[in-house]
Amino acid sequence: MSGSKNAILFIALLFSSPILLKAQNSANIGIAAELGLPSGNFSGMSGIGLGASVKADLPVAENFALTLNVGFMNFFGRRNQLFNVQDLTYIPAKAGLKYQLGESFYAEGQLGAALSLNNGQKTLFVWSPGIGNQFKLSGENKLDLGIRYEAWTGKNEFSDLNKTNTKGFVGIRFAYVFGL
Repeated sequence: MSGSKNAILFIALLFSSPILLKAQNSANIGIAAELGLPSGNFSGMSGIGLGASVKADLPVAENFALTLNVGFMNFFGRRNQLFNVQDLTYIPAKAGLKYQLGESFYAEGQLGAALSLNNGQKTLFVWSPGIGNQFKLSGENKLDLGIRYEAWTGKNEFSDLNKTNTKGFVGIRFAYVFGL
Protein backbone atom coordinates (compact mmCIF):
# COMPACT_ATOMS: atom_id res chain seq x y z
CA MET A 1 0.00 0.00 0.00
CA SER A 2 1.43 3.41 -0.90
CA GLY A 3 2.04 6.22 1.60
CA SER A 4 -0.87 8.32 0.31
CA LYS A 5 -3.28 5.36 0.63
CA ASN A 6 -2.09 4.82 4.21
CA ALA A 7 -2.67 8.50 4.99
CA ILE A 8 -6.20 8.42 3.52
CA LEU A 9 -7.02 5.25 5.47
CA PHE A 10 -5.65 6.78 8.69
CA ILE A 11 -7.70 9.98 8.23
CA ALA A 12 -10.86 7.96 7.47
CA LEU A 13 -10.37 5.86 10.62
CA LEU A 14 -9.61 8.96 12.68
CA PHE A 15 -12.85 10.70 11.71
CA SER A 16 -15.01 7.56 11.91
CA SER A 17 -13.58 6.38 15.26
CA PRO A 18 -16.36 7.98 17.37
CA ILE A 19 -18.89 5.93 15.42
CA LEU A 20 -16.82 2.74 15.41
CA LEU A 21 -16.14 2.83 19.14
CA LYS A 22 -19.71 3.79 20.11
CA ALA A 23 -18.57 6.55 22.42
CA GLN A 24 -20.92 7.46 25.24
CA ASN A 25 -20.01 11.15 25.40
CA SER A 26 -21.26 13.78 22.98
CA ALA A 27 -19.15 15.90 20.67
CA ASN A 28 -18.76 19.62 21.31
CA ILE A 29 -17.22 22.74 19.84
CA GLY A 30 -15.67 25.59 21.84
CA ILE A 31 -14.87 29.17 20.86
CA ALA A 32 -12.13 30.72 22.97
CA ALA A 33 -10.11 33.78 23.82
CA GLU A 34 -6.45 32.94 24.48
CA LEU A 35 -3.67 34.59 26.46
CA GLY A 36 -0.01 33.63 25.96
CA LEU A 37 2.63 34.40 28.59
CA PRO A 38 6.10 33.86 27.04
CA SER A 39 8.68 31.95 29.09
CA GLY A 40 12.44 31.50 28.92
CA ASN A 41 14.30 33.23 26.08
CA PHE A 42 11.00 33.93 24.29
CA SER A 43 10.07 36.43 27.03
CA GLY A 44 12.93 38.63 25.76
CA MET A 45 11.19 38.89 22.39
CA SER A 46 7.58 39.31 23.53
CA GLY A 47 5.76 40.34 26.67
CA ILE A 48 2.33 38.90 25.89
CA GLY A 49 0.35 37.09 23.23
CA LEU A 50 -3.36 37.38 22.47
CA GLY A 51 -5.48 35.21 20.25
CA ALA A 52 -8.62 33.22 19.58
CA SER A 53 -9.31 29.59 18.75
CA VAL A 54 -11.94 27.02 17.85
CA LYS A 55 -11.63 23.51 19.29
CA ALA A 56 -13.72 20.41 18.62
CA ASP A 57 -13.83 17.43 20.99
CA LEU A 58 -14.81 14.17 19.28
CA PRO A 59 -15.36 11.32 21.77
CA VAL A 60 -13.66 8.01 20.97
CA ALA A 61 -14.26 6.17 24.27
CA GLU A 62 -15.99 6.81 27.59
CA ASN A 63 -13.28 9.14 28.96
CA PHE A 64 -11.22 9.88 25.82
CA ALA A 65 -11.80 12.42 23.08
CA LEU A 66 -9.90 13.38 19.94
CA THR A 67 -9.30 17.15 19.85
CA LEU A 68 -8.94 19.32 16.76
CA ASN A 69 -7.90 22.92 17.36
CA VAL A 70 -7.21 25.87 15.06
CA GLY A 71 -6.62 29.47 16.06
CA PHE A 72 -4.89 32.79 15.62
CA MET A 73 -2.14 34.01 17.97
CA ASN A 74 -0.21 37.29 17.95
CA PHE A 75 2.79 37.87 20.21
CA PHE A 76 3.56 41.57 20.54
CA GLY A 77 7.25 42.28 19.90
CA ARG A 78 9.41 44.02 22.48
CA ARG A 79 10.68 47.48 21.66
CA ASN A 80 13.42 49.57 23.31
CA GLN A 81 16.40 51.78 22.35
CA LEU A 82 18.55 48.79 21.29
CA PHE A 83 16.16 46.72 19.19
CA ASN A 84 12.68 46.55 17.76
CA VAL A 85 11.24 43.03 17.47
CA GLN A 86 8.30 42.71 15.10
CA ASP A 87 5.05 41.14 16.26
CA LEU A 88 4.96 37.38 15.65
CA THR A 89 1.64 36.22 14.21
CA TYR A 90 0.81 32.55 13.73
CA ILE A 91 -2.09 30.22 12.96
CA PRO A 92 -1.61 27.19 15.22
CA ALA A 93 -3.37 23.99 14.06
CA LYS A 94 -3.25 21.05 16.49
CA ALA A 95 -4.75 17.63 17.08
CA GLY A 96 -4.55 15.58 20.23
CA LEU A 97 -6.13 13.45 22.91
CA LYS A 98 -8.15 14.58 25.91
CA TYR A 99 -8.75 12.42 28.99
CA GLN A 100 -11.50 13.14 31.52
CA LEU A 101 -9.90 12.74 34.95
CA GLY A 102 -13.19 13.49 36.72
CA GLU A 103 -16.65 14.75 35.92
CA SER A 104 -15.36 18.14 34.76
CA PHE A 105 -11.53 18.05 35.14
CA TYR A 106 -9.39 16.91 32.18
CA ALA A 107 -5.83 16.54 30.90
CA GLU A 108 -4.86 16.76 27.25
CA GLY A 109 -1.90 16.70 24.90
CA GLN A 110 -1.74 18.12 21.40
CA LEU A 111 0.70 18.14 18.46
CA GLY A 112 0.57 20.22 15.31
CA ALA A 113 2.04 23.14 13.39
CA ALA A 114 2.13 26.92 13.79
CA LEU A 115 1.82 28.56 10.38
CA SER A 116 3.55 31.94 10.25
CA LEU A 117 1.85 35.04 8.87
CA ASN A 118 5.14 37.01 9.07
CA ASN A 119 7.52 37.38 6.12
CA GLY A 120 10.72 35.42 6.62
CA GLN A 121 9.33 33.17 9.37
CA LYS A 122 8.79 29.46 8.89
CA THR A 123 6.15 26.97 9.95
CA LEU A 124 6.98 25.59 13.39
CA PHE A 125 6.30 22.24 15.10
CA VAL A 126 3.89 22.58 18.08
CA TRP A 127 3.55 20.41 21.19
CA SER A 128 1.32 21.24 24.10
CA PRO A 129 0.34 19.42 27.35
CA GLY A 130 -2.37 20.97 29.50
CA ILE A 131 -5.16 20.65 32.04
CA GLY A 132 -8.54 22.26 32.40
CA ASN A 133 -11.94 22.31 34.02
CA GLN A 134 -15.37 22.66 32.45
CA PHE A 135 -18.22 24.33 34.30
CA LYS A 136 -21.76 23.34 33.31
CA LEU A 137 -24.10 26.02 32.01
CA SER A 138 -27.61 25.66 30.60
CA GLY A 139 -28.33 22.56 28.51
CA GLU A 140 -25.21 20.92 27.08
CA ASN A 141 -23.20 24.18 27.08
CA LYS A 142 -20.14 24.68 29.29
CA LEU A 143 -17.54 27.24 30.26
CA ASP A 144 -14.02 25.81 29.78
CA LEU A 145 -10.99 27.20 31.59
CA GLY A 146 -7.69 25.60 30.54
CA ILE A 147 -4.01 26.16 31.13
CA ARG A 148 -1.17 24.62 29.16
CA TYR A 149 2.51 24.86 28.35
CA GLU A 150 2.96 25.25 24.60
CA ALA A 151 6.19 25.19 22.61
CA TRP A 152 6.74 26.10 18.97
CA THR A 153 10.00 24.57 17.73
CA GLY A 154 11.92 25.35 14.53
CA LYS A 155 14.43 27.74 12.96
CA ASN A 156 13.60 31.44 13.08
CA GLU A 157 14.98 34.71 11.75
CA PHE A 158 15.78 36.16 15.19
CA SER A 159 18.65 33.84 16.14
CA ASP A 160 20.67 36.76 17.59
CA LEU A 161 17.88 37.63 20.04
CA ASN A 162 16.64 34.14 20.79
CA LYS A 163 19.47 31.60 21.05
CA THR A 164 17.09 28.64 21.14
CA ASN A 165 14.83 27.43 18.36
CA THR A 166 11.81 27.14 20.67
CA LYS A 167 9.20 29.75 21.48
CA GLY A 168 7.65 28.53 24.74
CA PHE A 169 4.74 30.05 26.61
CA VAL A 170 2.05 29.39 29.17
CA GLY A 171 -1.33 29.49 27.44
CA ILE A 172 -4.56 30.35 29.23
CA ARG A 173 -7.79 29.55 27.38
CA PHE A 174 -11.29 30.84 28.21
CA ALA A 175 -13.89 29.05 26.07
CA TYR A 176 -17.63 28.83 25.64
CA VAL A 177 -18.39 25.23 24.68
CA PHE A 178 -21.48 24.27 22.68
CA GLY A 179 -22.74 20.72 23.13
CA LEU A 180 -23.73 18.99 19.90
